[in-house]
Amino acid sequence: MAGFKIIFMYEIETKVLGIDAAAVIKQLEDLGAKQVQDTKLVVDWFGPKGLTHNGDDPWFMRVRSYSSEVHEVTWKGISNHIGQSRQTQEINFTVSDPDKIKELLSVLDFENYAHQEKYRKSFTYKDWRFDIDQYPGMPAFVEIEGQSEEYVQEAMKMLNVSDNKTFNKGERMLVQDEYGLNWFNMKF
Repeated sequence: MAGFKIIFMYEIETKVLGIDAAAVIKQLEDLGAKQVQDTKLVVDWFGPKGLTHNGDDPWFMRVRSYSSEVHEVTWKGISNHIGQSRQTQEINFTVSDPDKIKELLSVLDFENYAHQEKYRKSFTYKDWRFDIDQYPGMPAFVEIEGQSEEYVQEAMKMLNVSDNKTFNKGERMLVQDEYGLNWFNMKF
């Protein structure tokens, strides 16, 4: 089927808080990291009606649109915490019309329970991915994704952020628990 690509994988990642985004970007550039993204993201979250959506749901779906007009749908399963990182099963695929997918999910009796907007700059270096995210009303953070907990730790040392606070739970909990903001409705 043309234009339809499904990716199934596990993520191992951690969020590093309290960063100087400009300094982290400079360090990545000095290392020779490749910038792969500079975009505004619009994200809508869906799940079965009637769930609490408080972080203990067994799975959820995300419809994400990039300012570059790329659109993705992701199913995410329950996360396992591994030290400072977490591992999450996910299935990801691209779509050409996010509104049609949202309509389909609604017809299937899913509810759109949250909406966020954020800016993201992403880099790759060796086998790492670095996403520097900026939500409205809170400081930037870098999410480091690698092939293992030890590999994520190595990247933190490389960027001189090993002493920074880390967060290995989802962004909803980060936004709500760390910064006291309404994750369910974040707009610039």
